[in-house]
Amino acid sequence: MRGKIRRLWALLGIVVILCSACQAPKQERAGEGASAGGAKTVAEGTESGPGGTGAEASAGGSGQAAIETRRGAGENDTAAAGTNSAADPDDDEDIAEIEIMFWTLAGLPRDTASVEEAINKITREKIHTEIHLNILESGNYVQQVNLMMAGDEKIDLMVTLPGGSAHFNSMTAQNQLTDLTELLEEYAPQLLKTVPEKWMAATAIDGRYYAVPSFGDKVTPLYFVCRKDIFDQTGISKEQITSMKDLEVLFGKALEAAPELAPVAAARRVLGIPYFVDADGNLVKYDGLGDGDNAIIGIMDKDGTTIVNNYEREEFIYTCELFRNWYDQGYIYKDCLNYNDVARQQVADNVAFGYFGTISTGGEVTESVFCNHEMEFILLDGNPLLTTSDLRRFTWAVPATSTEKEAAVKFLNLLYTDEEILNLITWGIEGSHYRVMADGSIDFPEGQDRDSCSYYIGDITPILGNGFLAKVRSEQDLDLREKALALNLDANISDFVGFTFSTDGLENEIAAMTNAVEEYRPSLMCGAYTEEYYEEFMKKMRDVGVDKYIDAIQKQLHGFLGGH
Repeated sequence: MRGKIRRLWALLGIVVILCSACQAPKQERAGEGASAGGAKTVAEGTESGPGGTGAEASAGGSGQAAIETRRGAGENDTAAAGTNSAADPDDDEDIAEIEIMFWTLAGLPRDTASVEEAINKITREKIHTEIHLNILESGNYVQQVNLMMAGDEKIDLMVTLPGGSAHFNSMTAQNQLTDLTELLEEYAPQLLKTVPEKWMAATAIDGRYYAVPSFGDKVTPLYFVCRKDIFDQTGISKEQITSMKDLEVLFGKALEAAPELAPVAAARRVLGIPYFVDADGNLVKYDGLGDGDNAIIGIMDKDGTTIVNNYEREEFIYTCELFRNWYDQGYIYKDCLNYNDVARQQVADNVAFGYFGTISTGGEVTESVFCNHEMEFILLDGNPLLTTSDLRRFTWAVPATSTEKEAAVKFLNLLYTDEEILNLITWGIEGSHYRVMADGSIDFPEGQDRDSCSYYIGDITPILGNGFLAKVRSEQDLDLREKALALNLDANISDFVGFTFSTDGLENEIAAMTNAVEEYRPSLMCGAYTEEYYEEFMKKMRDVGVDKYIDAIQKQLHGFLGGH
């Protein structure tokens, strides 16, 4: 409405000027004008593709200081080109309005409106934009994205998810994401200086950017997370557990101590283990080359540069047999195939003892808060390999249907570089939704907790733009963000990051393989493995073209390696 009123006054002013000009034709006319050219956007993408929390250096923003120190950003870069930081909120141009969509690990916040207004007070002046936060429950996110995209509902900026139709791969394959290349150069130069080029390469297709990886803690070790009170009753020490098979002893003891609890939570038809298990119970890693949630292809160290069908690996069969043994012994939550919430919710609901999870640096406090129990963390893999799939797990994208692409990218720039904006969207408003403690960390306001606080979306700092700018919660190390930033910038990154394969002409095969994976994998990976069922799965994959799919990607990989 404000924009319409301003426009009306502008039109009236033009009429007055024209009338004056008509009455005094000899008078010299003068005026100023401005024009802004928007970058052309296209929604192209050809890739399709299986299968915690981080925290701030200090409340004073040393996370950003560390970024600038490590990346060599200068002080003169603090005002990004194209962000209109000195824009006059009363000029004739309409305020752009953008719809931002992401999800929460906690319940839906009740006081989103005040957070929006606090953000808008900043964005109206800096980028001439107002935002609306559309925050969804994590379990409903994919469904809501599908409905809104199908109904052409307004989404200008959104987070893509690790799997399903809201994954980066799926959305680019359906031409649902905007090519951001020129938009980022014009409206988000600070962002491009903040996010490492190697990370950005993971969301590029043919040299064009279609999303920005979240700049958060992605170096996430794998743990088995369990209730400490029950773990202490088992008499087992963490040092005794060195392989997946060692966990069986723990599960048996936990079942004796708390027979009402399933030793292993499982949700959304997975156990949450991103690797396979060999015959000795050791975890085996692979690089999925960005294949996404289907996890059809992969390269292990022993493979060299040869792409292998992951589901034909002996390690996949070992993994299925191990989980079948666990299920038969009562270790896995019996109704896991029908449970659609996150696995740790089963611990909070007092139906499970523990769960597998990749936990960000400093995420232990948040896990305990969410589970309503003090949790024990048993490290299973402390040296994860950053792959294209990891970097694509959470990305920020502008849907092709967005009506405010330039404004969306301007706000995206702030989300990665402006500490005040990042903390407002992450934690809410100081005094209302959190208080600053004497040491600089934050906690809930006096007398409040995660349930009573009117704006608490969980600690999803690895997802919300630049999580290294976020304030730390109490009981976390004050230099946590700096530690996490250093760990991520120095991480072991796969040699194949930057390789993006085209699936042009393979759309039918991908759709059929996706259906087969969704039909068979959940049962196989949650304890229902039989040799006959597995062979049925393999036959269907071959029948629908898995070999053709792998051959096409292998040729592209050879071309990529030849050019590097």
